[in-house]
Amino acid sequence: MVYIVIPVYNVLPYLARCLDSVLAQEEDYRAVLVDDGSTDGSGELCDRYAAAHPGRFEVLHQQNGGLSAARNAGIARCFARSPRPEEDFLLLLDSDDFLRRDFLSYTAGACRSLGCDGVQVGWLRGSADRFPPGWQPPAPPRLMTGGQALLDPAVKTSFCNKLYRLSLYRGEAFPVGRLNEDEFLFYRILWKCRRFALSGEPLYYYYQRPGSIMHAIAHNLRDNPHRRDWREAFQGRIDFFTALGERRQVQRTYERICIELILRYTEQMRLPRDRRDREAADGTMVRDYRACYPRMIGLDTIRPLRRLVYTLFYLCPPAAAAAARVHPLRR
Repeated sequence: MVYIVIPVYNVLPYLARCLDSVLAQEEDYRAVLVDDGSTDGSGELCDRYAAAHPGRFEVLHQQNGGLSAARNAGIARCFARSPRPEEDFLLLLDSDDFLRRDFLSYTAGACRSLGCDGVQVGWLRGSADRFPPGWQPPAPPRLMTGGQALLDPAVKTSFCNKLYRLSLYRGEAFPVGRLNEDEFLFYRILWKCRRFALSGEPLYYYYQRPGSIMHAIAHNLRDNPHRRDWREAFQGRIDFFTALGERRQVQRTYERICIELILRYTEQMRLPRDRRDREAADGTMVRDYRACYPRMIGLDTIRPLRRLVYTLFYLCPPAAAAAARVHPLRR
């Protein structure tokens, strides 16, 4: 069985599109819709879908606790429903995004046929309401271990374009009340994968809307009490792999920190001076980067062009920030 957890909070203009894309899937599934205290009618729409499609949708209503709390509640319900978590799978789907109709059949099929514990597919990003025409049969994915996947720049942190075996979430939880919640859990789940499949096939649509959490972070970072949550998440990852003696994983984590610092510095320097985060304005980000740079630059998986950008930022942050616009470090 494939379980789908969909946190829902005030997304009424986008929710039906998301749920209709789930209904169109060619694979058997059970979807848990977690209404996280919506006030715009989203919760009522969830109830209507559950009433119209019994056995497909189940609705949990709770007081607003944020994305992590909603995900945790949904995952707990999946464990309660699943008699065989080792054989079942879980997708965490954002309620303003949507799926191509073969998302579940492709990902679950890859896990079953190839013996994988997880799979990542590609995505499209924008503000369209449907996938573009011109569908072609997906190409076979690349196979690797979870550890190899953590070293691969093509493997992204986001959970929404990945299907994992449900049992991997046992004993794990997203941190409630934090930003960048995926970073706290991503490496722990992926590290457990004995075999992981990586595909570039665009089966997930990441819908960009002005009011989303990620859109707001860069423009409201100044004096945000959670502005350093991402750094705490990476420190936990460093401690995790240091204890295991995984030197390359520690180097890769420092590389991820450096990427985030370049991106955040670039985003902040584009804002008016009075809106910039003080860590960008007073040089703290640059000093932090220069402390992390020697700890990651020796990693053998860094490609030459990226290595050049990293070194350029170390020497001259404004020039590297400009170069990063031409060669994006994170897509």
